[in-house]
Amino acid sequence: MKYPLLFLILTTFLITSSFTNSTINTIPIIVKNIKNAKGRLSIGVFKDASSFEQEKPFKIILIPKKELVNGTLKSSIEIESGIYGLSILDDENSDYKMQYNMIGMPKEGFGFSNYYHEGFTKPNFKQFLVVINPSQKSPITFHLRYIL
Repeated sequence: MKYPLLFLILTTFLITSSFTNSTINTIPIIVKNIKNAKGRLSIGVFKDASSFEQEKPFKIILIPKKELVNGTLKSSIEIESGIYGLSILDDENSDYKMQYNMIGMPKEGFGFSNYYHEGFTKPNFKQFLVVINPSQKSPITFHLRYIL
């Protein structure tokens, strides 16, 4: 099998989801490397690679920065059980979208669930998948990256 970890994650989700009916879970998150307290954080929740490529999340979760301490914010999100890719935007001007410079480089911070992306292209959706279920206790961690 080409993707044994993905197979294991999907199998685990299918088994646990058969015992739950769209359970809403409160999941702890940690966001690191936040540059300043301006604006808010915006988490895009994607169900598949196609919606991520089109930048069309099925859900957006807004988090104020009022709990920011030394560049780190600890909070929680409420989300249904499932397999998702989560991206985060440091929406410093609170306009609900990433700001780019004249050559297309992001001007605001961004990150992905449990994954730090070092490249200059979008990551592969599989790289930042998370399985959300009622037994999840460990936090989802985002490490923000600022290119400019």
